[in-house]
Amino acid sequence: MVSVVPLEALVANLDRVADVVAPQADSVPGRESHRYAVAHPDSFLNVTLSVPEFPEPTPPREAVVKRAVAHFRGMMDRGLFDPQASPAFFLYELDTGSHRQAGIVGGVSLTAIEEGRVLGHEGIFEGQVDDLAYFYRVARLSSSPVALGFEADDDHHSLMRRLSSGAPLRDFTSADGVRQRLWAVTEPSGLSAVRSAISRVTTLYITDGHHRVAASLRRGVGPGWFLAIMFPNDQLQAVAYNRVVAPSHLPSPEEARHALGDDWEMIDLGPAGEVEAQLRGTGEMVMVLEGRCYRMVFRGRRSDDPVERLDVSLLHHRILGPVFGIWSHEDPRLWYMAGESSTRPFQRRVAVYPGAVGFAMYPTRMAEMMAVADAGRLMPPKSTWFTPKPRSGLFVVRW
Repeated sequence: MVSVVPLEALVANLDRVADVVAPQADSVPGRESHRYAVAHPDSFLNVTLSVPEFPEPTPPREAVVKRAVAHFRGMMDRGLFDPQASPAFFLYELDTGSHRQAGIVGGVSLTAIEEGRVLGHEGIFEGQVDDLAYFYRVARLSSSPVALGFEADDDHHSLMRRLSSGAPLRDFTSADGVRQRLWAVTEPSGLSAVRSAISRVTTLYITDGHHRVAASLRRGVGPGWFLAIMFPNDQLQAVAYNRVVAPSHLPSPEEARHALGDDWEMIDLGPAGEVEAQLRGTGEMVMVLEGRCYRMVFRGRRSDDPVERLDVSLLHHRILGPVFGIWSHEDPRLWYMAGESSTRPFQRRVAVYPGAVGFAMYPTRMAEMMAVADAGRLMPPKSTWFTPKPRSGLFVVRW
């Protein structure tokens, strides 16, 4: 049984919510985050900035967290948050116009992890976990919910429709065009219904927030639960995580075709950026090489192993290593780009870099992620990207 607790939360002020809620994580890359935060002092991004996002020379962890705590206190003094009168679960909806998803927000007990009811699928970097654990221990607050997926039944969907039937507590559209609505569940009958619904969930799958979960497990860090939002699996939208490499030796298309052998069909589609190359399913990817676009179709035998059979594993083991000499996922000559609905923008971006080769991937499916997690295995880095992501700053919990 998964145990959840209602939250004693602060909610971004009604008149200032659009200013307070931070942009989607990773949408403001690297040190651009620091510049954005300085230019937007009311944004909660000022509280969540990590050490690598500060300009060189980067300050120590202790100074970053001290700054975050002071900034949060300043936001409280400026009246940017309203305390809720009683503990609540929330229903949080994100609507891009073409995709809508809603999830239940609450505190998930750490015992659910220990009992194997919360499963992850990606590895973690211990340094990042150290930083988060220190933040939680000193700041004693959280506002970035771990995103979890679960297999929802008809009763779950019916409950979520009921929870969103009234007027929302907050309703605003962020700068990126995503409409966000928040409903509070405070009545005893509603709280009981949410607890009962989540207790029937067999497994919760982490789709975003592996490092936050790991930090919450550290001794003396938090309140015995972690802030989470639980989405029905059928509402989650996965997009591709594309790869770009700059190999030491760039093979010609003919050399690449020869090195690939019979396992891959390599189809010339035309000049990069001028053709639409929609991927039709797993086992397909688009390669941009020497200004041309190629459809790559895997014709070899796919492994039964849940990790080895993934498209990202096929790419790394069958193409990037043997053809381009990129064997490690941490090779500095390899970088990642989130995918879009069209591959044309990606083709154009790759084509302007001399010596670069790009691979547009088919999104990893939720079923593939679940199979890896159920087997207790880990995917290669940057295998999944779910969007839109919950934002920080809409609600804050303290302990």
